[in-house]
Amino acid sequence: MKVEDLSKRIDALLSNDRQATPSPSELFQGALSLLSAVHGSNCTQIQSLTKAAEQLREKHSGNYVDQELSFLAEGALKNLKAELDGGLAGSLQRTITGEVITDFIRLSRAALDEGGNESKNVAAVLAASVFEDTIRRLATTNGITHMEKLAGVLMALKDNGLLQGSQVGIAQSYLNFRNNALHAQWDKVEREAVASVLGFVEQLLLKHF
Repeated sequence: MKVEDLSKRIDALLSNDRQATPSPSELFQGALSLLSAVHGSNCTQIQSLTKAAEQLREKHSGNYVDQELSFLAEGALKNLKAELDGGLAGSLQRTITGEVITDFIRLSRAALDEGGNESKNVAAVLAASVFEDTIRRLATTNGITHMEKLAGVLMALKDNGLLQGSQVGIAQSYLNFRNNALHAQWDKVEREAVASVLGFVEQLLLKHF
């Protein structure tokens, strides 16, 4: 879910329009869903909110519970909106991106460790994909407009100082690897190149994500 969509959903739940105002239950469940989308299903925010709701239900009942649940949910949503407006979403997106890419790197390394050409080829495809995705995500998260050619993206990253020194030449040298791997030119793909690409991507992750 995009940051804009999250903010719009929060605004809708907090709306003062009587016709659009959700029920206390809908408001509470909406708060849980949005907190999960931003912080994860096991986050402390959800734990605190659900614990407060449980304590409320143990001691009270009826309309008072509904009213207090609404207050709890509204407070959680307003705090979440403040976090999004304060720039948390940008760092969150980078963290999520880093975690996903790291998972693909692990898969590629696992395939590479199995030995044999078939496993090497699988690892190469994963490495080529994660290399391109990392480069494009690095550009996107830094406001660089979409470009069809990956070579153009690399130059834009260089011009913006996101790739520096030897990183530029190394990244450009991986363009052929990427093309060979994604077009099944296996005789041109070396096991050492796969490991090298993965190491390069890991360096970018550590610095930018």
